[in-house]
Amino acid sequence: MSSKSSAQKPHPGSSELARKALRWFGRLYGSLFYKTEVYGLENVPQTGKVLVLSKHQRNDDIPLGLAKALYHRRMDIWAIMKDSLAAPIFMDYFLKCGGIPLNRKEPRKSKNDLLFAKKVLNEGNMLVIFPEQTTIPYKMGKGRPGGFRFIVGKPEEPLAVLCLGLEYKPRGFLRRTSFIVRAGKLRHFEPDMDHEDFLHDCMHEIASLTSLKYPFEQAKKSADPELEEIIG
Repeated sequence: MSSKSSAQKPHPGSSELARKALRWFGRLYGSLFYKTEVYGLENVPQTGKVLVLSKHQRNDDIPLGLAKALYHRRMDIWAIMKDSLAAPIFMDYFLKCGGIPLNRKEPRKSKNDLLFAKKVLNEGNMLVIFPEQTTIPYKMGKGRPGGFRFIVGKPEEPLAVLCLGLEYKPRGFLRRTSFIVRAGKLRHFEPDMDHEDFLHDCMHEIASLTSLKYPFEQAKKSADPELEEIIG
């Protein structure tokens, strides 16, 4: 599905051809360098709006996670990505694959893109976000609720949320790395739920699906100043 943003430079929308090219690349690249196992794919809804929360381990997460797992269920998938992938040198390719750029250091500069992500989700698509808002291999980082809270808002009806684990296990010289995808049971964010409490529970589930531990306690409610400025 293609959508337009109200930003000064609108998102070009998604391209079926670009998505198919990404799927082809992910399958080929994944088969050459990874031994893949996928569990819980039946938990992934094939239609309707779904927010996917996942652990970001490495740059391969998106092409592998899509080609080896999620694309087997549906193609209308968008994902928050680092803004460097939207640089002119890439000629909008990653945007046309469904990427939505986020300035990780200064999220307020990505207000229009976050509004576009919210719009895409509410149009009935699947949207993938990485709650840590950065890449942290082999250990869990702290979930940052600002982006989740901004995109989810207070939904008029329960929002389907899926936790996804992407685990990598190097297996030695000249052996393909083990790549394990685990999709958790579908959750629903209710309009009266607390965003931080819900995300904290999800971070524990993501850690479990990735064979990691989430070491952070639920802190007192605190604002993410960068994203609070956007919300306000």
